[in-house]
Amino acid sequence: MTIHMHAGSGDAKTLIKKELTNLIKAKLPNIAGKGGPEVGHLMTMLDQNADDSMNFKKYITLIGSLTCANVP
Repeated sequence: MTIHMHAGSGDAKTLIKKELTNLIKAKLPNIAGKGGPEVGHLMTMLDQNADDSMNFKKYITLIGSLTCANVP
């Protein structure tokens, strides 16, 4: 549902960089602030097939990676 809410007029199942930026600012403000990774870097890291889009599978990978990174 989160991806559908932030997807623009294109494919409702994927996000482009600008849409991903908006999603992160809205839903994950702690990583969008100072010292957090740049969205462009996150997108490049997760976009292994270089299609310049973020689908649900890539989004879940992002959430899992952030969760693991924040575990003490």
